[in-house]
Amino acid sequence: MKKEKNIQIKNINGEVIYTSNKNTIKEALEEAVKNNKNLKDANLSDAYLSRADLSDAYLSGADLSGADLSGADLSGANLSDAYLSRAYMSGADLSGAYLSRANLREDEINTLLKAIGIIIEK
Repeated sequence: MKKEKNIQIKNINGEVIYTSNKNTIKEALEEAVKNNKNLKDANLSDAYLSRADLSDAYLSGADLSGADLSGADLSGANLSDAYLSRAYMSGADLSGAYLSRANLREDEINTLLKAIGIIIEK
């Protein structure tokens, strides 16, 4: 008998905000986004989310520090107050994403700008 997975997405206080029977955190997160779940303050630090479809996700205040967001679709996502320090965002689609007060270091801002096609030369 195959045992069902029980993936939980918790907020930064450790409270469960979404539960899924999907196999990976990436699949569970995509399911939550598809179902228009509020993922405010979600703890997704160091998560493998490469190529995830997170378009229009509500991730305000989420901890995405160290997450692999390479090639992810974050178009239209609300990332206000999100922690994006050390997040790998190469090739991510951030068109129309809301990044007000997102937590990034200066070198990460340049990486973020490059991810959306803006290159600043010194």
